[in-house]
Amino acid sequence: MKRIKFLLGSIALISLLSCEKEYDVKVPSVTVSVTKQNYKVGDTINFKFDGDADFITFYSGNKLNDYQFAANERIYDAEMLLSFRFAKYSGVNSNVAQLKYSTNYNGAGTIAAIESATWTDISSNFTFPTSIGTSTADGVNSGNFNINSLFVNDSTPITFCWFFNTPAGVQRTQAYVEGFKIFGNVISDQSLSGDIYTFGDMGFKVVYDATQFTDSGTSLPNVNATRILWTGVFNNVIAKQGYAVSVPIFRKNSVNLGIDKPIVVKSVADPESSSYNYVYTQPGTYKATFVIANSSVYGRKETVKQIDITVEP
Repeated sequence: MKRIKFLLGSIALISLLSCEKEYDVKVPSVTVSVTKQNYKVGDTINFKFDGDADFITFYSGNKLNDYQFAANERIYDAEMLLSFRFAKYSGVNSNVAQLKYSTNYNGAGTIAAIESATWTDISSNFTFPTSIGTSTADGVNSGNFNINSLFVNDSTPITFCWFFNTPAGVQRTQAYVEGFKIFGNVISDQSLSGDIYTFGDMGFKVVYDATQFTDSGTSLPNVNATRILWTGVFNNVIAKQGYAVSVPIFRKNSVNLGIDKPIVVKSVADPESSSYNYVYTQPGTYKATFVIANSSVYGRKETVKQIDITVEP
């Protein structure tokens, strides 16, 4: 009986090992070749494949498509440039808004908190419309202002705030702010620049005294996903002042573009392909990289094939 149990156990073990071997993911055996390694700008390079694989992705070696950044984030030193688009229209109050910043605002989001903080006017660093327009179409781009020096240090944030006002007994002027963002300008290579804080990141909140708008009906200051609007009844009776205050903004002296994404040459659902064509538009030396993989619920195995390509003018 013991011998029978031993034989049955051995058979089960062999069967289990056979199943594991049957479903084991194999390392793909695909070779990649080219007829030559020197080309001219604009030449079509034909990379030939020999073998089968579930997935093939490609890194050309170009900027933002380079295998050396497939797992390493691109982080570059940058200057922080603030910009926005501003319009003032439909009214007579030309001095409707000023942009200020604070290093000691407590973030409470109340009129009392805003008024107790210390604010520095930075409006003069930007371009504003010289006259009151008739619609948002009359807005102008502010230009870029380097805000790095506004920060006390990296751990102390600053807060931006728009100070709005409408005097009593005047035709109110509407103020419209859109595209308020902080751009990370990479001086060493501007093509690697990118946004650090978008308008959505700024988290602007409109704060005002509702009793000053009892004459305005539904024409109330507001902020949405893309812009800030200071408004009110056209024939204004009551003096009004209000604010659009941001969340705390920290100094970020770098731009993080994340990892480089590959070009998908083949997915598991695609038929096998014998080649892939690519054209380089700039001269240089490139390391063309193919990541070749087999994958299933039982795992993933991949291999990397690289070819040095020289592209002449």
